[in-house]
Amino acid sequence: MATLDPRSDAVVIRIVYDGAPGAGKTTSVRALGRGLASEVVTPAEVDGRTLYFDWLDYTGGLFEGRRIRCQIISVPGQTMLAPRRRRLLESADAIVFVGDSTPAGFAVDRGYLGGVRSVLDNLAGPSVGIVFQANKRDCPGAIPIESVRSMLDELGLRVAVIESVATDGNGIREAFVFAVRLALDRVRELMRTGELTTTPPEVNSAQDLLEELKRSEAGSMDYAALSGLVDTRLAEVQPDSILVNSLIEAVQIKEQTLLPTASDPPATPDGGVASGLIWPPVDGRLVLHELSQSQIVLTRSEWGDWSGVASGKWHLYTPAEAVFPEMEQGRAQLVQAARMQAALPRANPVSCCLVLAADGHGQFRLWRIERIS
Repeated sequence: MATLDPRSDAVVIRIVYDGAPGAGKTTSVRALGRGLASEVVTPAEVDGRTLYFDWLDYTGGLFEGRRIRCQIISVPGQTMLAPRRRRLLESADAIVFVGDSTPAGFAVDRGYLGGVRSVLDNLAGPSVGIVFQANKRDCPGAIPIESVRSMLDELGLRVAVIESVATDGNGIREAFVFAVRLALDRVRELMRTGELTTTPPEVNSAQDLLEELKRSEAGSMDYAALSGLVDTRLAEVQPDSILVNSLIEAVQIKEQTLLPTASDPPATPDGGVASGLIWPPVDGRLVLHELSQSQIVLTRSEWGDWSGVASGKWHLYTPAEAVFPEMEQGRAQLVQAARMQAALPRANPVSCCLVLAADGHGQFRLWRIERIS
């Protein structure tokens, strides 16, 4: 992502804030924006959850006599938005991983950190540094920092750990400053190897990034339509609809715990999926019945996602992150995904359904099944 902008004689770097849903990414970026007296732009969200990204633009300081311009971006954390998250991570010069210090959140951190590592392992060029921003340090029962460091060691990640309380702004600036230093170290290495481009940045604003995501997602079936990456205007969100409220009553919303996916293909969902694990309930079960009549061959992407085609008109997709050891954890994510889908104009006949099903390996997977146009 880093480039030298000849128009402003500035080095442009991108700092990406990553982490699980609810860890405090948006809160951190907004706290940073207040501290830098800069506006944060959020193109769209549902119930406070980021759909695209949060954007903060800040210019300050010098590097090799040039001004430093920082594009600061947070990624969506929801499981079904994993491809969008990966695309933004791939553009990072440094990553601030916002970790949740609560016991439940800490369990989720491990899976998301594994996802970060898989993205970075596939990137060319100098390594991208990571700052682990251990957030929510004020919560009762917060995980000891020693346990955080042990987890990072087990994952083979060498990262800086900085404690924070994003709601108060504590530790936010320190994590950001360290990330900028990591990004500039990467820029220096790009300069040494002659890989640093001298062109205006292709993405120069929040609107540019939004349009880039829309273009890339609209042109890729695996990347967009099959992953729920759709354009959602705030005016279309209907959180109080009968459908959404019914789902909330049926399932208690809580965050998921993610485990690595198995290397063998998971079992695909069929008509025997239990009630309460399909959305929409009736139409979705009819789709599953149709799928059970055909043979489905799954393929695995380099990211660990699984996908396949049934009856020549239905495409099944499950992200690598959408695997859960307990049914209730998966049901929680099913509700979140259904809320987002319910915010969109509904096609007739049904064009999309969401299913939580046993994967044949002792766990549960969340599937998105979409009609091929």
